Amino acid sequence: MTTDRARALFDRLPRLADLVPFTSLADGLPTPVEQKDSRLWVQREESTSSAYGGNKVRKFEFLFAVAERRGGPLVTAGGLGSHHVLAAAVHARRLGLDVDAVLYSQPVTDDVARTVADLDAIGNVHVTRIPSPYLMPAAVAARLAALAARRPYLLWPGASTPLGTLGYVSAGLELADAFTAADWPPPQIVVVPLGSGGTAVGTALGLALAGWHDTEVVAVRAADAVANNAGVLRALEAGTAALLAVAGWRPRPVRLHIARQWFGGAYGRPTRAGDEATRIADEMGLRLEPTYTAKAFAAALDQLGRGRSVAFVQTFAGSSPSPGAALDSGSRAGSGSGSRAGSGSGSRAGSGPGE
Repeated sequence: MTTDRARALFDRLPRLADLVPFTSLADGLPTPVEQKDSRLWVQREESTSSAYGGNKVRKFEFLFAVAERRGGPLVTAGGLGSHHVLAAAVHARRLGLDVDAVLYSQPVTDDVARTVADLDAIGNVHVTRIPSPYLMPAAVAARLAALAARRPYLLWPGASTPLGTLGYVSAGLELADAFTAADWPPPQIVVVPLGSGGTAVGTALGLALAGWHDTEVVAVRAADAVANNAGVLRALEAGTAALLAVAGWRPRPVRLHIARQWFGGAYGRPTRAGDEATRIADEMGLRLEPTYTAKAFAAALDQLGRGRSVAFVQTFAGSSPSPGAALDSGSRAGSGSGSRAGSGSGSRAGSGPGE
């Protein structure tokens, strides 16, 4: 991988480029911002990477630089149909790294089934299946211990650490820059899905850095509140702000609100509002999935119905990894655990995304 640092965040805070690890994985930045009607815009994050897009690659650019130096497998976790884990597998293989993933159960929608099949096809993933996300900390700790001799790197679920969140500070800056270039007034609301929190917190900080102090970020909860409550987001905001302060910028508290009413009661459970939002999005040329983006777009439509102007951040990759995307010549995939994504520890994928 290259170390091309042409990112909006480094343009705004040049000192930061010399202070944080970085490896270039995205080849589609800045992503397009499209106006869908007089009060609705969409930031098309599926365009971040031709290998496999979506929101995770922005965070990986900061975190994978550390993992690459360690050289061992990345240990991470997510739901059965985790797009975070799939994206990690695709982009880790580009760096010659393996992934060891703990996956917890979720409803098996068509999207989940496709993601599992895609994960199995990548081939550099060892999977341990667990029945509940509440078992995730112990399961991840067990895998780190088992792999200790190989110097594993803990890739936090959702890649939402302060370092990873810098990727979405840059995305927030890109969004503001696109509005400025098109001479659009800033929207009243920016809607993002809320899983592990990095996309929401980073976007809010990026907008603050751009001077959008009157725009509120609405983070639409798609996972249990244990993982993404206000305290978790405040801690992530403080940690990310501390990194930005080292480069000379101290943000004021951001405008960030958690919308809880769209969750649907269980991780990955489709909702009627999400299904209707998916239908409307399809007419606009947007592909959503039921776990995160359908619920977030339902919230965006609700805000439109209340007369507000809205920018929706489309975080879903929208398609399977491109053929051969993970098969760069420098890859050493398959040299690690030797097992593939599966229905149990060390097994292949058989049945059955994250933001």
